[in-house]
Amino acid sequence: MFAIILVEPEHPHNIGFVARSMRSNGLSDLRIVRKSKPLPKKCYDTAHSSAEILDNAKLFPTLKEAIADCSYTVAFSRRLFDTVVPHYSLPELSPLFKGKTGTMALIFGRESRGLSFEEVEICAAQCEIPVAGQMSINLSHAVSVASYELCRSGLLGEGMAPRNKLSITHRKPATIEQMQSIENFISENLTDKYKNLPWLRASLSIWLQKLNPSQAELSALFGVLRALAKKPARG
Repeated sequence: MFAIILVEPEHPHNIGFVARSMRSNGLSDLRIVRKSKPLPKKCYDTAHSSAEILDNAKLFPTLKEAIADCSYTVAFSRRLFDTVVPHYSLPELSPLFKGKTGTMALIFGRESRGLSFEEVEICAAQCEIPVAGQMSINLSHAVSVASYELCRSGLLGEGMAPRNKLSITHRKPATIEQMQSIENFISENLTDKYKNLPWLRASLSIWLQKLNPSQAELSALFGVLRALAKKPARG
């Protein structure tokens, strides 16, 4: 089980975006280190379909209290602290969690200054998301990238899966019989100059099979040909 911990986030909209990212990646345990309660209403403006995560978010006065029931903690920071806490790049993150049980926390710092040295020191590892130069990415983006890495690695339930699968005709290859229907249509609508060429039908058959179109692609091609021939669309 994974928990996302935000340490003193400064912009309410980022909190909402984090909730939305968590929902998209199958996470629900949001913890926020924040002195004032409740969460600002502006958080909900950007938490599309994720209000429940904000409703159930746990607020703590300190990071130590937020991680008290966790079994493994990773601090995310662009800065490389001079500490005995081992440093990893994001692509190296997923193997750290394999075989571990309990609640594992991903900890993110303030938008303006990140995590402090003392906050990193109480974690088991520190992780950096590689970016160009000395740039850093937005808090909600960092949570999204880190969550996706876990999801991609199969650590979050069933991992990533396409939500809207294409219908079978979009992937299923067209059959010879279906290709022949286009060949027949072309032959019927050719001008007399080309209609009786002996090699034309064989060439069309070879060309279509080389293209290896899907049923949807073949249907689209048929529609274009019917439009060019000024024929009514098929039912």
